[in-house]
Amino acid sequence: MTAYDTHDHALIKAEPTTMIWSEPLDGGGRAVVKMYRHRSLCDPLRRLAVPYRVEREYGLLARLREHAISCPEPLWWSHGRNRAHGLHEILATREIGGAVPLALLLRAGAKPPDLAPLFLLARRMHECGISHGAFYPANVLVETPARHPPTYHLIDLAHGCRFTSGIVGTRPAMFDLLDMLRTIERLRPLQDCERWIAGYGLAADATRDLQERLAQHRVERPWRHLHRAETDLRSAWTTISRPAASRASAAAGQNRPGMRPG
Repeated sequence: MTAYDTHDHALIKAEPTTMIWSEPLDGGGRAVVKMYRHRSLCDPLRRLAVPYRVEREYGLLARLREHAISCPEPLWWSHGRNRAHGLHEILATREIGGAVPLALLLRAGAKPPDLAPLFLLARRMHECGISHGAFYPANVLVETPARHPPTYHLIDLAHGCRFTSGIVGTRPAMFDLLDMLRTIERLRPLQDCERWIAGYGLAADATRDLQERLAQHRVERPWRHLHRAETDLRSAWTTISRPAASRASAAAGQNRPGMRPG
């Protein structure tokens, strides 16, 4: 849906289960607010075992920022139930002004920005123990200031996972890289693929292995769900098998409560 402004609120997306809008912040700037609505009636039971989707995303964004990895500042999250939206969860982040989705730039047909820094950003994300889970051009914002290198920002980590240690070289990390390359390939030729991967810092043999896997990699259902399920299981296993490290990781990732009454 095309964005429009109504009383300083701009609707960005409206779908049956997701609504996104921006609104002004009291201290200046704007917030991007994402609502997952009409959630399943089973969700309250699931909360006994897993955190709220927005709670997890809030924590992942906070951890990225603690490691100086570019992403929106998480502001607050909440959950509730009402007649208009049913069971819902809400996450608010600070808007990154002037940034546009990488997918738009790739579709524009003009020369794309240098993507090597994006893969370096992915490397840093994986080093701090986070897999994105939906590492696609649509989930990366780009700032392209005149006469300066592009700046990339990671967004939409709703499917992300946190591990107790770095995941460079693991299957969850490879899923992220393959998802990005495969999706870019559908928008334009991968002419600079090796240079982009070099930005991630893989060894020559690992780079060849990644390129060989790319031809067989799929991002459609059910493949992406299978990849995410495997990543979730691996993340859960690290929590179970290394409880002390898991507690330390959780403590390191703790931040302001971020919970806003709703």
